Amino acid sequence: MITIMPADKAFLESVSAPMGADAMVLRDSDGTVFGHALFTVAGETAELLAVQTEEPLMTEGLIRAVINAADCRGAVSVVYRGDALIPVLKRLEFALRDGVYAVDVQHFLYGECKCQ
Repeated sequence: MITIMPADKAFLESVSAPMGADAMVLRDSDGTVFGHALFTVAGETAELLAVQTEEPLMTEGLIRAVINAADCRGAVSVVYRGDALIPVLKRLEFALRDGVYAVDVQHFLYGECKCQ
């Protein structure tokens, strides 16, 4: 079975996560890691920093896990400042706002998301 769980301190250190960053980790029941998503939460905004996985189909699941984690920590939006994830983010209804891709957490999780 594959699960996405919050990272522990040892994992964050092993991937050289930036200070203050958290991660959601994709692993199987044996503990084998198949990918992770790094993010930070500051006030009402979470920032998706990176997604790394050798299973491209899991990228969307890791991003969804970050959005859920952001909700649990009180964030109202999730933003992404890079380029690599834009095609996936567009499928998840992130929109370009003030130069960053962003999504409203409550609308995404509880509203009428038209994700494909």
